Amino acid sequence: MRQGARGIQSIEVSGRILRALVETCQPMMLKELAQAAELAPAQCHAYLTSLRHVGLVHQNPVTGLYSAGPFATRLGISWLRNSPLASGVMAELQRMSDTLQVISALAAWGSQGPTLIQVNASAWQSALNVRQGTTFSVTGTATGRIFAAFGDAPAISAQIDAEFAHDQNMPRGSIGTVLQRDAFAALLRETRGNGYAVAEGAPIPQTNAISVPIFDSDGVLQFAAGLIGPSDRLSLDPEGPAIQELLAIQARLSVAPPSQDSEPLLADTLENRS
Repeated sequence: MRQGARGIQSIEVSGRILRALVETCQPMMLKELAQAAELAPAQCHAYLTSLRHVGLVHQNPVTGLYSAGPFATRLGISWLRNSPLASGVMAELQRMSDTLQVISALAAWGSQGPTLIQVNASAWQSALNVRQGTTFSVTGTATGRIFAAFGDAPAISAQIDAEFAHDQNMPRGSIGTVLQRDAFAALLRETRGNGYAVAEGAPIPQTNAISVPIFDSDGVLQFAAGLIGPSDRLSLDPEGPAIQELLAIQARLSVAPPSQDSEPLLADTLENRS
């Protein structure tokens, strides 16, 4: 559509509502959502009803709060998968999955926390049910700790607080167990120091996971790229092929990680609060 051409007003108004949900990155009450979208509550409610019908908005049946819906997640995943950075990492992860016979996964930060946008299965059958759209806890998984250690967004801190508070609004079915703050802070320091995160025998016994951060050209964390596999096949040896190859993928496709001498504000804040 050429600049200045007339559009469809109802779609543009819906876009204001969706933009408010995305920018807030947390469930919202009707009143505050209407205010953010510059609408009367009754008008906003009518739009939300239609947006719910097509899956772009979800309303918690218990709290009544609104958040981005499952179709919005699918749209975001579709956009991410077509980005050069994401597609390049996906191709490399597919190769590693085929070679090591483990699951490889790429996660981005979604409206409900770390969310898988691509999963490459292998011949290994796992009790861990991971698929596109699966969410992870921030505190209890290697993938989640990548976002806590290298990200710098208020939504990450808010998600961590919700997990420690055992918030009932957390997405059900998220993978990972909630740790104590001091244990989480120690793992955060370890992740920052190593440049990658690992999980040994958790959340599924005899299952290991490794995850590395993927940064864009501005040095901003975009994805967590990882491997999940049985402990006898997926070694957590720092000099082993799994960790070294993941770090090599990171070096080839993303910018250098931030200096270890300059901690992100979020990581500093989380450690100081432990």
